[in-house]
Amino acid sequence: MVAALYAKKQWQIGREQAEDARRAQVEASRPYVVVAVEPSGASGHLFDLTVRNIGQRPALSVSITLDPPPKRARETAGHEIAKAKMLNEPVAMIAPGQEMRAFYDSHTERNGRKDLPTSHQASLTYRDSSRREYSETSVLDIEAMKGTTFASVQTLHDIGKTLEKMEKTFNAASLLRGSGSVEVEASIETRGEQRQRLAEEQAESEEQHSRMMERLQPSTSAEERLASDASPQADEGPGQGLN
Repeated sequence: MVAALYAKKQWQIGREQAEDARRAQVEASRPYVVVAVEPSGASGHLFDLTVRNIGQRPALSVSITLDPPPKRARETAGHEIAKAKMLNEPVAMIAPGQEMRAFYDSHTERNGRKDLPTSHQASLTYRDSSRREYSETSVLDIEAMKGTTFASVQTLHDIGKTLEKMEKTFNAASLLRGSGSVEVEASIETRGEQRQRLAEEQAESEEQHSRMMERLQPSTSAEERLASDASPQADEGPGQGLN
């Protein structure tokens, strides 16, 4: 009887361990869809709404609901984020590692706005290829990074914007459009003519410099010359002596 009870206990333990291993295997190989609000790659002031399957199997018939519905600071008619198809109709499939990203809004433009939601309750329902159903909820906090700083990094996006500005400038130039004109004066000289021209220019420059220095030198005035002529001079000729 003791042996039978011991065997039954071991059988139950083995069964529980096998069930745990099966559940762990199913969990490791299941699809796992995550909805998040993340900084945009274009700028730290912007943020996107992302839907990503971080699991190992495809997620089928993915339904996403945000409460309250998302709203931008400046909506474009016909392109409101709340009317996005992925938030109103089931997504047929999201493959493992696949990401769906949509521009949400700008932190700068939302600053001080009290009529815009700062968080959402995200509800997800989907299934895997074995028809297992999954239902999950999470909270999207738009202001989770409020009060932090970020480093601005120049990327290919910035290069593209610079090239776009250059293109607009070139298109605005009448000469490049073929409707403008430009006058060009050109001269051709031999190497000997060039050396002669440079020598003449050097001589002319030196002459101008000499003239300028002459103007700057002090000259003797007429009064000084008269004073010099009227001053008595010693007569050192013969016949002169001392008294």
